[in-house]
Amino acid sequence: MMNHSALWKDAWRATAKNGKRFAAIAIICAIGVMMLNGLSSIGADLRGGLDEFFDSTGVHDVSLVSTLGFDDADITALRSVEGVEKAAGVRSQNAYTRVGEKQESATVTSLNPQGIDKPYLSEGHLPKGRHDIAVTRQYLNASGKALGDTLIITAAGSASASSPTLIAEGTYTIVGVVTDPSNIVNPTGPLAVTTGGKTVYPLFVAQSAATSGSAYSSAVVTFSGSSALNTYSEEYGELVARNITGIQAIQQTREHARTDEVKSTALQNLETQKVNIAELPDGSAQKTSAEQKIAAAEASIKGISTAQWHINDRNAMSSYADVKNESALIMSVGKAFPMLFLVIAMLISLTAITRMIEEDRQLLGTYKALGYTKTETMAKYVLYSSLACLTGGVIGDLLGIFGLPYAMTRGLINQLYLIPHYPLIIDWPMGIGGVVLFLVAIVGSAILVTSGQMRLNPAALMLPKAPKAGKTILLQRVGFIWNRLSFLDKVTARNLFRYKSRATMVIIGVLGCTALMTIGFGMGNSAFTLMPRQNTEIATYDAMTLTSDANHEASESELKSDKHVQAAKAVRVEAVNLSPHGGTSASSESATQVGAQLIVVPQGSSLKGYINVLDADGHTISLPQDGAIVTENAAKVLGVSAEGSLNMENAGMKTRTVKVNDVARNYTGNYVYMSQQAYQELYGDFTANADLLKLSGDDDADISFTDTLADSDLYLSVVNNAKTARNFTKSFMVFFVIIAFIVVMAAMLAVVVLFTLASTNISERERELATIKVLGFRKREVYSYVNKEMAILAALGTIIGLPCGYYLLEALLHTLNMPGLNIVPKVAWFCYAGAAALSMLFTWLVSLSTNKALDRIDMVGALKSPE
Repeated sequence: MMNHSALWKDAWRATAKNGKRFAAIAIICAIGVMMLNGLSSIGADLRGGLDEFFDSTGVHDVSLVSTLGFDDADITALRSVEGVEKAAGVRSQNAYTRVGEKQESATVTSLNPQGIDKPYLSEGHLPKGRHDIAVTRQYLNASGKALGDTLIITAAGSASASSPTLIAEGTYTIVGVVTDPSNIVNPTGPLAVTTGGKTVYPLFVAQSAATSGSAYSSAVVTFSGSSALNTYSEEYGELVARNITGIQAIQQTREHARTDEVKSTALQNLETQKVNIAELPDGSAQKTSAEQKIAAAEASIKGISTAQWHINDRNAMSSYADVKNESALIMSVGKAFPMLFLVIAMLISLTAITRMIEEDRQLLGTYKALGYTKTETMAKYVLYSSLACLTGGVIGDLLGIFGLPYAMTRGLINQLYLIPHYPLIIDWPMGIGGVVLFLVAIVGSAILVTSGQMRLNPAALMLPKAPKAGKTILLQRVGFIWNRLSFLDKVTARNLFRYKSRATMVIIGVLGCTALMTIGFGMGNSAFTLMPRQNTEIATYDAMTLTSDANHEASESELKSDKHVQAAKAVRVEAVNLSPHGGTSASSESATQVGAQLIVVPQGSSLKGYINVLDADGHTISLPQDGAIVTENAAKVLGVSAEGSLNMENAGMKTRTVKVNDVARNYTGNYVYMSQQAYQELYGDFTANADLLKLSGDDDADISFTDTLADSDLYLSVVNNAKTARNFTKSFMVFFVIIAFIVVMAAMLAVVVLFTLASTNISERERELATIKVLGFRKREVYSYVNKEMAILAALGTIIGLPCGYYLLEALLHTLNMPGLNIVPKVAWFCYAGAAALSMLFTWLVSLSTNKALDRIDMVGALKSPE
């Protein structure tokens, strides 16, 4: 009868006896599992936070804009579409309000009774009375106002029959502090610092403040069942795409009906005017002038184009796109790095567990001689490796699923976005799968190694494993080198080739960790230098001013007369949406739409000296007359190449097909370059509205000058390249923090890997090391005997790991799909130096630790015959 209790006691004792090895395996598993889950969890929690926020504020699934607005009949028709849960008309208008001493821009929106796009309330209450208004915290901070104070709203521009005032002007009382769900970027956070546009304050009023009977400026729709789905899920995208098809089914009918209604109403108004004109004396100048105006109005009414609907889903919202891109960046990095960690971690763990089994050869022989089965003998090592994996895996899951996402969302991401709450989303398949990966690999190796040992007979197992026989190495045949080596150097050289498997493991372990640190440093440097490269290689102008079409002539005159402006280049700048040719403006999760900046060059002019339009090889591209040049990141995302085509929608919601003549190099942002002739063929009239400036001062003086320009009502926005470059690091904060985290994890892995391999090396050679100590080797000689081998192997791993890190970085950046960013590998010398220095530093630190283990070797016990 076998004493199984003794077997299990021995198994538990092994766990306690091999504590350092157990801890090493557990730490490696923890790092690997944490990396596998952590970054993906951060991205998922970020998306989950926005999804919950959208659900709580009833954010639309689809918004519609029409060139002739919407009426109640349009809204009723939308509600009748199958799948539509709610539909509402929205009245929103550009306006002005005073903030301190300045007249600032604002958008005033009336709340709708359906509760769609309801602002998130943080203080007070939502507007109820006709003169109530809700404002953002940013407005209160800028104006110095508080709840209960008043503000005055004035319409932007003059009202007309075709463009009436939608929101009543006048004095309003602040009753609530809210967050606009359509724009949740923190206005005082890092992401807001790179914008050069003027602040436009969102304000919200009650439905009763809207002008009665006026058309709706837009319409918003929610679909049945959409709130139950994550807004970034494929299921949600499919639901929205399916229901958009239903809206498109009524689109043409309602467009014609709205056009007829607008024409009919306008003609009725003219008939009323005709009656009044008929009462004027015949032949009078007043009557003649009025009749001419009536005739012109009739012609204008008949020339009204058929209304056009533009259907957009949440991809068109800045909040949705920002979070989508930020989380995609985090998750993309999170998919690539953990696999490298896993491979390295598994190899080292396999080495540790294999060594443990080899140390127990005599015990295995004893168990076999006593009649224990292979399965019973194997249980000890399965238990040991399982406990180590599970301990590390649970710690890794806790840190990766809870700790890391919690720290990132609460400590960093909440500085970027005004999302009130982030859920901790647990991806159980991923969390369990990471642990299972390690269990399968490490426990599987324990089973395989034990099975291999158990094939031997008990007598063979009870004898120590015979050391590998020495062989003549290649270096011995090079006499002029070999003869000049010291005795210890010759021993080191022979040992490096004698223990090939151990040497290979050290090289691979250090190689992998060095490559990971090189990738981390290189990616950080590549991203950090994006904006400087953009400003020195591509956009060499110092600043860009943007005005309305009407104000450009005055602004250009002012700029050219200012002594701080060396030169100015007039261009037209527009925000456009790009999509693959054949697609629609209604984008879905599966569709692709890219925002870009269109720069149109006047006839007879060029961008030379202001913007270098270069191809991938750095050669200058000439601006075509009949097409456009698209920058490479937009082209990559849209899947278009030179001689292809894409759809381009301008601010006036006119979509045109554009030929892509060439693809230009670019690092930040998406741009389209086009000649005046090409623009006029697509959109008609051309008017310059922007200037690219060359300034005469240093960066500080230039920033001060452009800040002064930005305060002028003449400019819509003023962007200073030097200021943008300074603030770029802040806007990329999450990315840099994640890169720093990866470097730290790689460094930790390097320490554990080196320590594990060094400890394994000593335990394997304990008898050999005891022998040389007995022969009279001094401490330093013993240290050198062992550490020199580790240093050489670590140096080889480091040397190979540096170029491997570069090529892995290149492959990783190629797979990242980040709209607006084209990160090109830029690994400076200090990135390589940092990775190499850390690898060798860790090797040295580990050698100091292993020196103590060498001092503790029991020479008598190690040399005692096991027989």
